Amino acid sequence: MLKARLKANQAFQTVWRYYRRCQLHRSYRKRREYYTLLATERGIVYREAEVIASIRSRIQARGYIPTQRRMGEVHTFACIPQFSWHKHLLPDLNELGKVSLFDYVSLGFKPKEFYGNPKWDQMRISRREQMVKQMFSAFREAHLKHPVDWVLCYGGGQDISATVIRRITEEFGVPTVNMTFDDKHGWTGPNTGEHCTGARDITSVFDLFITSARVTCEWHMVEGGRPIYMPEGFDNSYYRPRDVNKDIPVSFVGVAYGFRKSVIRYLRKYGIPVQTFGEGWPTGHVEDIVDIFNRSIINLGMGGIGYSESLTNVKGRDFDIPGTGGGVYLTSFNPDLAQHFIVGEEILCYRNRDEMLELIRYYLAHPEEAREIAHRGRERCLREHRWLHRYQRALEILGVFQ
Repeated sequence: MLKARLKANQAFQTVWRYYRRCQLHRSYRKRREYYTLLATERGIVYREAEVIASIRSRIQARGYIPTQRRMGEVHTFACIPQFSWHKHLLPDLNELGKVSLFDYVSLGFKPKEFYGNPKWDQMRISRREQMVKQMFSAFREAHLKHPVDWVLCYGGGQDISATVIRRITEEFGVPTVNMTFDDKHGWTGPNTGEHCTGARDITSVFDLFITSARVTCEWHMVEGGRPIYMPEGFDNSYYRPRDVNKDIPVSFVGVAYGFRKSVIRYLRKYGIPVQTFGEGWPTGHVEDIVDIFNRSIINLGMGGIGYSESLTNVKGRDFDIPGTGGGVYLTSFNPDLAQHFIVGEEILCYRNRDEMLELIRYYLAHPEEAREIAHRGRERCLREHRWLHRYQRALEILGVFQ
């Protein structure tokens, strides 16, 4: 009862958001400065070409020579649990060739066993140990049937075992890659019994570690990793244009957490007819988000992390929405994101709420301009930002593709 009253009290919520924002900023800055100091002391500077050379030397040093493959010939062992949006990682993997998928969800393990609750009791640790044992057995079986060209994982220390990855490289030599897309916020967490959740404790065991935050590359290097900055991609088999009426002026798709509700209240205060979709909003979970992206004149993005609007990170939506090619994508300015699109021509960005409001008003009054920008955004995504492009780049680095 009290919790419900506090949630409904706007004054309390404003104070709570401010407290959580300050807490987040303090934690992030402390971690950032810690790694900056260590990197400076050790002379560590992220240079992509040097990291690539280090990756190739590491693979060569264990006596493994990658077999060069063509498109359609690659055998991928993928450790990608199938929940949330993760299914969108698979279609482009299948274009590369055979995929042997290790999906712990299909084996009876539930994501909530490894996510969410910060307390890792003995039962959860035991369940995780069972899961990672099955991971190694699945790899060995797949490799014996048909040689695996690379191991691709998506997850943190809760999903992946450093011991298993180390055993794969030592016994079979096969190159290993992991991807994490929330390193600024989810760098490390509770202890799983083997190591902590997040990326910190597992980065050093992978040959290549893909991160979507440029600033965290040196964090990985300090911890012994070989990171390559690479953002998310998009699944062209799912995110694509549809011939539908543009009956939603402005939409926002995403969970209603952190600062997001206050942004929506701000827009509605100034008369913007924004519609919200996702958990925590009155509409609840929506199955067909591609329909919403196509029906919207403007698809609103919020690039902030947690309770912070100013601490931004590249997100999957930054490619899903432009890749759909429906309504124009308007999101927070992020210098990393600006490396991948021409802002103002392929996507739109704002630096504060006033700019957000003004851009929305302008493009609602000029829907044809919005449509042209959305079209150019999709063309860029098709050329450069499919998941296939990310996988091809990783395979080139490993030496599987020329």
